[in-house]
Amino acid sequence: MGPALIARIPTGAAVRLLLFFALGQAGLALGQSPAIETVRPLAVQPGQTTRLVFTGKNLANAASLWTSFPAKIQPVTADLAKGNRAVFDVTVPLDVPVQIGAVRLASLKGLGPFRMLMVDDLPNLAEVSGNVSRERAQFVAGPIALDGTGNGTQLDWFEFEAVKNETISFEVIANRLGSNFDPAAKLFDSTGRLLGTFGDSPGIAPDLQFRFRFEKTGRYFLRLRDMAYAGGRGSFFRLRVGDFPIVSGVYPQGNRRGELKPFYPIAEPPLPPVLATPAGSGFWLNFKSQNGVGSAYRRLATSATVNVYETEPNDDRAKAAVFNMPAVLNGRFAQPDDRDWFAVTLAKGDRVKFTGATRTLGSPCDLMLRVTDAAGETLAESEITNTEDGEVSVEAKSDGIHFLEVRELADQFGKPLVYRVSAEKVRSGFSLTIAEHAFSARVGQPVSIKVTAKRTKYEGVIQLQVTGGVADLKSDDATIAKGKNETTLKLTLPADANPGTVLAFTVTGRGENGSEAVAHQTNESLLKQFRLMNQFPPELQTQLHAVVVE
Repeated sequence: MGPALIARIPTGAAVRLLLFFALGQAGLALGQSPAIETVRPLAVQPGQTTRLVFTGKNLANAASLWTSFPAKIQPVTADLAKGNRAVFDVTVPLDVPVQIGAVRLASLKGLGPFRMLMVDDLPNLAEVSGNVSRERAQFVAGPIALDGTGNGTQLDWFEFEAVKNETISFEVIANRLGSNFDPAAKLFDSTGRLLGTFGDSPGIAPDLQFRFRFEKTGRYFLRLRDMAYAGGRGSFFRLRVGDFPIVSGVYPQGNRRGELKPFYPIAEPPLPPVLATPAGSGFWLNFKSQNGVGSAYRRLATSATVNVYETEPNDDRAKAAVFNMPAVLNGRFAQPDDRDWFAVTLAKGDRVKFTGATRTLGSPCDLMLRVTDAAGETLAESEITNTEDGEVSVEAKSDGIHFLEVRELADQFGKPLVYRVSAEKVRSGFSLTIAEHAFSARVGQPVSIKVTAKRTKYEGVIQLQVTGGVADLKSDDATIAKGKNETTLKLTLPADANPGTVLAFTVTGRGENGSEAVAHQTNESLLKQFRLMNQFPPELQTQLHAVVVE
């Protein structure tokens, strides 16, 4: 068996490709790659070793496990020979933050798809069967996180204790883990009296979270069901119960990489700001109540450029916040009919683009962006869509100051309604893609990978480079020739590659004009798996490619 994999969440814009080596296997078929039906538990704990059990098909000879977070992986060999089950011990360092991550299982015949997995500081508990009524409710002693499965028209009942004036937090994670379970919850007291009904929570819908204060000491019941009464292996959930804060937002939602910045949680109960230095293309920030057990968690963004923060009042052009490109603009809608204005000086012919980020970062905002010139003439407005956070491009018709108006589409307002808008000039350049999902090769022979460029007012040479922690992988220096849109990159695999080893690398292209791009591929299967892609960490929204060595 090959060594266990230690992997970290991708950083920067770089999307890494995975090479999977299966030595001594002839006539390998990609259809024999691992197919995962269930993973239990749905989380691993920092500072502990968690035994992960995978069930599915083509799991014989499972060899290694890729994780998006730092972890030490140890296969449990007694179970690896079974074709429908594979077991790994996963040890996560204590300092790894609570987050939504991902795993991928590699066998000697291929690399399986993404499965979402949480890093959680609450202990794991499995749901018991038969908890379909209040009389048969499963007792839950918090703080705890319980992994369960939707049972169609059947209801899941859980019983717990609370003391007078105690406040308990509840969170149901489903869609964020790739489940089709759409949770709806009700709270009852011991007499059956309904205390509250809870559904979609802003920013994380269709998942939910809430806090409830109990007026009397006693036993209480939580009833959980799927809104559409769905069931089966694809209808699973993680129920968190305990004394952790409910964080509905953070301001700002990110900062410039490497700069120390206070971040202000929008939370119940109120929490002090947290100082953090962002790194990578995104990072996870955790929050705890005083003396609480269990963390709230939010994914925040980073940028390579300066960040600008609105200062109220800025509801008209005369009070607009002035900035220079490139920059990231940060703001929030705290008052009714709130409008945020920003000002930038452009030269005639400058092509600029403004791109919003709200729902991708857990904010319930729907942004409307409008660009005007100094005379107030509207040059461009963002289109209303269901898939984007707001984007608008414009070409300046004259020299001088230009304005960006940012508003909430439905005029919503309140603390969680925060946003980021990146502002940049559109320059000549290119993007790169690698269309294939998987490749095959023999040990010691080159792997041919076609790289395609989409050019934007740039026709020069694109130099390709392979980087990453894979010094034993050799690649020829490849270029995409002037005026051409594709080339074939050849990677030579090491002759002594161990079975089951997963190696990561990054393909980067650089133009003669200083433009740069990283090859990527959108994972179409994720679009089908996740009803709301905004809940999927952007670092993982690209597909990991696989090379199967014959």
